Amino acid sequence: MNNTLLTVINLNKAFFMNQQPLDFFRSRKKNTIKVIDNISFDLHHGEILVVAGESGSGKTTLARIIIKALNADSGKIIFDNRDITNLKGKDLFRIRSKMQMIFQDPYSSLDPRMKVFDIIKEPLQVHNKGLKKNEIKQAIYSALSKVNLEPLDEISNKYPHMLSGGQRQRVSFARSLVLKPKLIIADEPVSMLDVSVRLQILSLMKKLKEIDNISFLYITHDLSTSRYVGDNIIVLYKGQIIEYGNLQDVITNPLHPYTKALIAAIPKLRQSEYSKIAVKNEFDQSTTYQGCKFLHKCIYAIDKCEHEAPNLTIDDKNHKVRCFNYKS
Repeated sequence: MNNTLLTVINLNKAFFMNQQPLDFFRSRKKNTIKVIDNISFDLHHGEILVVAGESGSGKTTLARIIIKALNADSGKIIFDNRDITNLKGKDLFRIRSKMQMIFQDPYSSLDPRMKVFDIIKEPLQVHNKGLKKNEIKQAIYSALSKVNLEPLDEISNKYPHMLSGGQRQRVSFARSLVLKPKLIIADEPVSMLDVSVRLQILSLMKKLKEIDNISFLYITHDLSTSRYVGDNIIVLYKGQIIEYGNLQDVITNPLHPYTKALIAAIPKLRQSEYSKIAVKNEFDQSTTYQGCKFLHKCIYAIDKCEHEAPNLTIDDKNHKVRCFNYKS
């Protein structure tokens, strides 16, 4: 039995840079920047896969391509045993009920003019599930109950501005759950919440994974939250996967200098052997790379790094790293 829900194969995406209106009529070559660079990975049923990296590493662009809000330049996306790479129209519409996205800002992702009941009801109306009035109410209350928003009657009749940040994000989860999706893409869902509320949202993700077997693509720059909630992790740098493996293996035994630097920057995860890890303070203006993309920041770089791009290498336990000199 195939346990794989989502397979991404050799995904690529580039954007034009500094493009002016007249550039469409000029013959000169346009500058591009590759934001997604040959990314491949699998996500299994009931798995929380963490996608970590700094701002600008390509995390949100990757999510938008998977959800089909943005088209890739090349590569394949296979979801629930179906190639959805080039799906359009009604076929894409039907697939989208099985994958939902939760956004970073719970203050702007909910319509302030709608009550909670109507916010959660909207996906059912859009996807025309053909439910009766009492069935719609039951589905909405069931979703609210799953995210621990009670009393149900009181919460469902409130407007978003009447709720706390944590409650609003729970409403976002309930809006996604009402369609009974197989995959939820959570884009920095706790970054704008108070520290005391973050653990509640992360615990909710774990609960939904265990009880409903929902898979999560959890996008974050915070490795401390990822350690609590994730099963496996992808570390992105300039649109490339530079480390990939079991989350605990990657956190306790990071192989790439960039991953070590990320861990060294987080006090709760810092370990003595990584506490002095540093990167070069050099600004990289290049948009094309012959060698390693991390070259200008790496303190372990060798001559080979400048002229040859490293591939993802399997170290052990299926722990992958994109580095020539990772054993240093």
